[in-house]
Amino acid sequence: MDNRHPAGELMPSQDLTRREYEVLALLAAGYPMKQVAYRLGITYRTVTFHKYRVMQRLAVRSNAGLLYYAVKNNIVEHPSGRQARAA
Repeated sequence: MDNRHPAGELMPSQDLTRREYEVLALLAAGYPMKQVAYRLGITYRTVTFHKYRVMQRLAVRSNAGLLYYAVKNNIVEHPSGRQARAA
């Protein structure tokens, strides 16, 4: 399976596609899935699929795990402006 964006660009974070990275960033920033779909011009079901694939690739099992991963990897900022502590 080729994880490359049509332009051939790989995103950081375990070889996520550009779209998976965008979905992760918006979800971690607190946007509901319907709003993520609207902002990216895709369907709710497509957002759900991308979220599922991100969780598989990152071996994360919850929304809290996605948020922790996003903060730890500087995809979104910690609400307090500090870095997340290493586990």
